[in-house]
Amino acid sequence: MKALMQTQEFITASDVYKATFGSHLNDVASPSRAVPIEVSYSEQQQAQLAYFLRLLKQANEENRWIMFIGQDALLDKQLLINAGIDINKVLLLKNAKNQSKHLLMAKALEMGNCSAVIVTGEIEEFNTPIITTAAEQGKTLAFVLNQNIKAQLTFH
Repeated sequence: MKALMQTQEFITASDVYKATFGSHLNDVASPSRAVPIEVSYSEQQQAQLAYFLRLLKQANEENRWIMFIGQDALLDKQLLINAGIDINKVLLLKNAKNQSKHLLMAKALEMGNCSAVIVTGEIEEFNTPIITTAAEQGKTLAFVLNQNIKAQLTFH
């Protein structure tokens, strides 16, 4: 995983899933938890979505929440259920005060009450030392859904 991290500025859901294949998410070296994980997918290419859902299912096994920041980050409820995710452990943080998503994500990560925090945007916006440190402190996975591609996805 360290070699992967040295060659890229960010990692994808498939990178993390493949690096953890055959081991439980809690056993993964901390660097994979400390960097934002990009999830880009389209209607034609849903492999990243499948890897993302598998990682969320593993994170859901922890006795912590899965938090989506903003309605635009929330995935279809039936999709989550079909992926084996207990939706009773899923939170949606609505950004009523229009605070920075970056700040909201950092706070959610460092609190440690969540096993995963998901936001939409460009990976470059969230691949910062503040997010990395917060994810490391909270031992929380940080996911960034690419909003430009996500908007094109339809659920059946």
